[in-house]
Amino acid sequence: MPWSKNANVAMYEGADWKSYIKTVPNCSPEQARRIALLDPAISFFFHCREPMVLTNPAWPAPRQFLQGDSAFFSGEPRWGSAPQCDAYVKDGMSVAYVGNVSASDLAATACYVDSDGAAAVDVVCIFAANICASVPSDAVYLAPLVQVPVGGAYATAGAGLFEALQSGVIAQLQAKGITVLLTLLNNHDAAGWSQFNSEALAANFVEQLRVVVDNYGLDGIDIDDEYSNGTPIQNSLAMVTSLMQQALPGKIISKALWQDEQYFNVPYQGVSLQDTLTYGWEMSYGGEPQYRLPQYVELGMSKNALALGFWSGSPAPTPDVDVEWLKSNDYGGVMVYAFQEAPNPSLIGSLVDYWCGPGNWNKLPNCP
Repeated sequence: MPWSKNANVAMYEGADWKSYIKTVPNCSPEQARRIALLDPAISFFFHCREPMVLTNPAWPAPRQFLQGDSAFFSGEPRWGSAPQCDAYVKDGMSVAYVGNVSASDLAATACYVDSDGAAAVDVVCIFAANICASVPSDAVYLAPLVQVPVGGAYATAGAGLFEALQSGVIAQLQAKGITVLLTLLNNHDAAGWSQFNSEALAANFVEQLRVVVDNYGLDGIDIDDEYSNGTPIQNSLAMVTSLMQQALPGKIISKALWQDEQYFNVPYQGVSLQDTLTYGWEMSYGGEPQYRLPQYVELGMSKNALALGFWSGSPAPTPDVDVEWLKSNDYGGVMVYAFQEAPNPSLIGSLVDYWCGPGNWNKLPNCP
């Protein structure tokens, strides 16, 4: 979703800087967008094109910013003139699931830009690798150096997805400011996100995820907990995502939300599922948002961490009204399933334009 850019300003030095979170050096605006999405609490940042010094009598020392520094904040900005900097406000979040994966399908998500020429898609979910009780004959085990114990689960990918992971397209998208997650989906056998019956087995699978994230430079892991024929265990998701938090610090853990309320508020060592999720996108599709999202707020998720799912295969009757409801109620954004299918780039484009105003979904020349 387009970020609101404010040229030649920074956070006013006389403002209350209690909302200041951190400064990251040698950081382009595109990198800063991805850093901001790692933490839903971040609502804006400024990026320094030149060095800058800010002073405030209440500070123990002046604040010095170097060329390439990006400073991140929560809350509402209060701008002061700063010809050395530009500021960016998070305006919402657009999430695209890309299925039947090829490198070209993934690359196509960068073909659309906002009115400032920045990427109009914020998050790409690569759909999907699988959790399997054994490695299928037509799949690749993604962490071959991690030995899986008896009863464990394997992170696998089909040949097309595996080729896409190795193609370099993930880094190409990230260079444009797009956050890239790998979705893992259950695969019609006894394994699954809700089927881990011991910490040892969950930890082994999390180690596989750590290897996958490191090997392919991913921004995090997306959970799709469907299509297992194993026995659900109530605190399995809390257990595995808690271990993921420890093994993947600073990475996103997101979940496709649907018929899963029973897994929230079921703690594992004092930690519940809602404590571990960075984001959630509700994927029942087609229904009105007021009947799909508020229950997750009641379960403990923040509104700005929640997006509503759309799909041309189950069209919403009034997507413009849905977007207005999401914005007026401070929800995080929109998700569109199956971006690679012809109707869906137009669908997410209309949602972006409803959210940010016309002219914020533009296809680049020379894109297929």
